[in-house]
Amino acid sequence: MTRMTDESRGSEFPTASRAVSWACTLAVLCFASTPVRTQVWNRDTVYAQRVAELQRAIAARPTDPNPLLDLGAFYLKPLARRTVEAADGKVRPVDVPLRNEIIPEGIKDTIAASWVFRGDTSAAWPYLAKAIQMDPRNVRAARELAMYYRMPGDFDRMKPYMEAALRANPLDLDMCRLHLDHRTLLAKTGKDLAFDVRQPKVRYEDRGNTRYRIVVEPSAADLAKAAQYERDTVGVRREAVAPLQKLAAVLSADPTRPSTPAKQATWRLATAIYFEWTGELEKAAGTAAAGLREDPTCLDCLDYVIDIVRGTRTVASHAQYKAILDR
Repeated sequence: MTRMTDESRGSEFPTASRAVSWACTLAVLCFASTPVRTQVWNRDTVYAQRVAELQRAIAARPTDPNPLLDLGAFYLKPLARRTVEAADGKVRPVDVPLRNEIIPEGIKDTIAASWVFRGDTSAAWPYLAKAIQMDPRNVRAARELAMYYRMPGDFDRMKPYMEAALRANPLDLDMCRLHLDHRTLLAKTGKDLAFDVRQPKVRYEDRGNTRYRIVVEPSAADLAKAAQYERDTVGVRREAVAPLQKLAAVLSADPTRPSTPAKQATWRLATAIYFEWTGELEKAAGTAAAGLREDPTCLDCLDYVIDIVRGTRTVASHAQYKAILDR
């Protein structure tokens, strides 16, 4: 895949030099992590209250798939609105995660939204399954099922739901991230296959009292197959990032983006994910932090910064950002 330079990105992504300068905003945002006041607020209580409320909605509308999806989606991504200090230290209405424990080790190499590793799949499944049975063409059901199947890493089952959701809404950043994860895994598989086919094959034969080690070099057909795997891998990697590039291009061209904090933050986050995908973690962290500065209520930006800082083992910065999430 041809790597994008600052010039080739054009108006889709901000320049790499600006992304580096945005890294300084990490320190500013971390400074804002000290709470101004302490409030008594029990996440478990709020979680139980919200579940009961959504279950009552299901009982009141038994033939409507939307209440089922509301509860299934809540189990996958449990949020509650709370007026609390945002990332900049100012009190604002913020969607607060009700399940915000530190996510497990071993997933930092994925691009998928951190949310998909923190929901309750066993609780969500009955509601999502019933909703898609009631309305097989329901786009929202497809989206939530894509998130559901991503949680255990079931990419094969995730794929059709993710693609249906992306066709319906190409600007869904979560689905762009799942697409990037899926295609990146396919590309890695192709690369591994090419490597394996090129390796000599070793076998052993016993002839009389002697054991022989026989090495069989790859044939011309094997080498051709390996070359085809590599060509396919290039195409898959190009395809992997295409939805993310499309989203960034649309937001970049949107005249309302600079004056709309939510759009600006989404654009920054999409750019940060691209930088992470190319291995530029410092730029990724700085760009996501810029989005959080521009929209201090952007929970996805905050969640992303926490995840990427955790992945780079910057323990002190991780603790400071995690303190913001724990408010």
